[in-house]
Amino acid sequence: MQSSMVPLNAPLGDGRGAGTIVVNMPEHPPDYVVWSIASFIYGVPCCLGLIALIFSIKSRDRKMVGDLNGAKAYGSKAFYLNGVTLALTIIISIIIIVLIVVLSTMR
Repeated sequence: MQSSMVPLNAPLGDGRGAGTIVVNMPEHPPDYVVWSIASFIYGVPCCLGLIALIFSIKSRDRKMVGDLNGAKAYGSKAFYLNGVTLALTIIISIIIIVLIVVLSTMR
């Protein structure tokens, strides 16, 4: 972002002119709230979706307070639990489909 303002302590006519100020903003860690809500609603095994949702909300709270390390820790736990929930949901769905196909061919 360019600015036409000159710093207050710079003498006039020193040749600096307009400058560019670069501000590095800290990158906020993801909290995976949407994925956790989907895991909570659609992922049935062992209520892991609920636990992931709790960790996601804790991650978002830590991010709002400014504790980025705590937010990153809770976010990584939510990511792991969401992944496990997704994997278990896919495996259970495949097993149910295979059982339906096998039982329908036995009749």
